[in-house]
Amino acid sequence: MDTMDFVIIAIGDELLSGRTIDTNSAWLSSQIDKLGFQTTWHLTVADKIDTITEAITRAKRRGSVCILSGGLGPTVDDVTIEAICKFFGRKLLTEESILDEIKEKYIDRGLPLPKSGIPNEALIPERATALKNSVGMAPGILIEEDGFILIALPGVPHELKDIFIHCVAHFLEKYQPKNSVLTNVIYTTGIAESSLSCKLEKILHKFPEQKIAFYPGYYGVEVRLTSTTNAGFKSFSEKIFEICKPWCYSTVKRDLPNIIGALLKKRNHKVSAAESCTGGLLSSRLVDVAGASMWFEGGVVSYSNDAKVELLGVEHSVLEKYGAVSGVVASQMARGSCIKFHADYGLSTTGIAGPTGESKEKPLGLVFYAVHSPEGTFIRSNIFAGGRESHRHKTSQAVLTMLWLILEGRYNNHIWVDGSKEFLL
Repeated sequence: MDTMDFVIIAIGDELLSGRTIDTNSAWLSSQIDKLGFQTTWHLTVADKIDTITEAITRAKRRGSVCILSGGLGPTVDDVTIEAICKFFGRKLLTEESILDEIKEKYIDRGLPLPKSGIPNEALIPERATALKNSVGMAPGILIEEDGFILIALPGVPHELKDIFIHCVAHFLEKYQPKNSVLTNVIYTTGIAESSLSCKLEKILHKFPEQKIAFYPGYYGVEVRLTSTTNAGFKSFSEKIFEICKPWCYSTVKRDLPNIIGALLKKRNHKVSAAESCTGGLLSSRLVDVAGASMWFEGGVVSYSNDAKVELLGVEHSVLEKYGAVSGVVASQMARGSCIKFHADYGLSTTGIAGPTGESKEKPLGLVFYAVHSPEGTFIRSNIFAGGRESHRHKTSQAVLTMLWLILEGRYNNHIWVDGSKEFLL
């Protein structure tokens, strides 16, 4: 097989109605890209046998590999396997190699076995390969026929990821192109896509054979460099990195809390959080990191003024004079969290997420965030555009960026291009 184009089909009425957001297709495409292949088409279809078979038929015309997600469970609307059998003209058989294992899972979870004694998850099309599901019930399915590959995965994200990483990726390795695409990724924060593009423009003209792509998000901009040839790629990557360096926190990970956690662990230091406008998101992002208990002490969501006073020691007089959304309050919140949790570093956030609460002096989107540290208290402010969700994510990233720069010893010399201003007490 010289080339392999992938088609991803997401199956589920809940996806079409908008009740559930399809994150699986995006994740699968990113993994396929890392393996050196290309996704050419995404489809979302209903839980109907004829609709699914039609989608597979169209996928076969467009690509050589079709990945299905969803519809492999035990309920009546899980009809993906029946659709696969119909498409290939195959019978549905009991997979003896996984039957006992699935029965044990039913028993362990206290679920009643069907009257037949054979759970639906143990049924797969004849001459198909079952892909082990280590974290869930239903196995994945792999079928190869006449140069066409079909892979069916559960719709539950952590099950889909487990099967893909441990089974599918290994299977696809033998088809990887000999001339794989060279890729380097630079993860940046605190600089807009447009600003990065302007700074890199002169370099790009000198390397017309190399490609660059920008992927902006709440937490920063991912800069992806690709090439199909070794010639000049190393030099290109080095020059791009040198320009991005002030805002680059990683070239291997995209998660800033992971980077911060490693720095804190290395220093044997602890961090705590005091949140208002972020409503717990900041703490949630920190505890998403495995092993966070080694360096994250705890957090307080002090949304009301009374909570700020009672839980963090913010002064009544300060709240009355400056208001909850102010640099002075952010400073006292950060310091208060350090005291409460006996932490070395305290983070705080307070702002006007909207859509109400603005004034002439304090516009919608205004936020103050602070880091209390052994070196002193650092406070910044910004005005973020977007709704409440956007505001929460951007604010959490802003204060994490401050902490990262402080831990790296680069805060005072950093080139600030994120629109923020330093607030001095």
